[in-house]
Amino acid sequence: MRRISEKEYNHERLGNTFAVALSQYDTRRRVETLIDDFLGQSAVKGKKALDVGCGLGFFSKRMHELGADVTACDLGESLVNRVGEHVGCNAVIADALDLTTTFGENVFDVVVSSECIEHTPDPAGAIISMARVLKPGGYISLSTPNLLWWPIVKTATVLKLRPFDGLENFSTWRGIRRTCECAGIDVVREFGLHLYPFQFGVHKFSNWIDENLQNYRGIMINICILGRKRER
Repeated sequence: MRRISEKEYNHERLGNTFAVALSQYDTRRRVETLIDDFLGQSAVKGKKALDVGCGLGFFSKRMHELGADVTACDLGESLVNRVGEHVGCNAVIADALDLTTTFGENVFDVVVSSECIEHTPDPAGAIISMARVLKPGGYISLSTPNLLWWPIVKTATVLKLRPFDGLENFSTWRGIRRTCECAGIDVVREFGLHLYPFQFGVHKFSNWIDENLQNYRGIMINICILGRKRER
């Protein structure tokens, strides 16, 4: 078992500040993309679904509403307890880099993870870990910040414009594709979110950009992918 650093528990330490710091708009857009658009009810109803890095449980809740048998997991005990009580789903403490120790291999039909892998010391390793617990033919729906935006996010952190001070290892589109390939995952959908920071407002225009200017997803803030594990 690896030694987990204190920086990986940042969301747990934030407590109620975590909920206050979240953008409801950004969270809603990620839920809409990863679950409603990429998956939909037909892909989750009656299926075993895992929410990795569940945080406050928004993705677990949506999958539960669509009829999935949801398991939520995170490193933080209070986060896990909160999601279990709020959503009414199974919720356990688990390491995103070592999911098989907790769950075994080829267990889940769907794995969803939003803005989690960048908070680990090895984002690629987290994707590989998720692929291992996913059944052949199952789907992984994932989002993570684009490395292109890291300098701006880092500056905001230094200026104390955001409360987060944990690990932030952002990824590239090419890196995500390469990792999925190595993990036996075929990327079947790609989608970018936010051509400009959502803190600027003008959300209707941002929505329009997301839906109509996907040719520019390479420079958008959030990388979103839907992958399917290869059949053996």
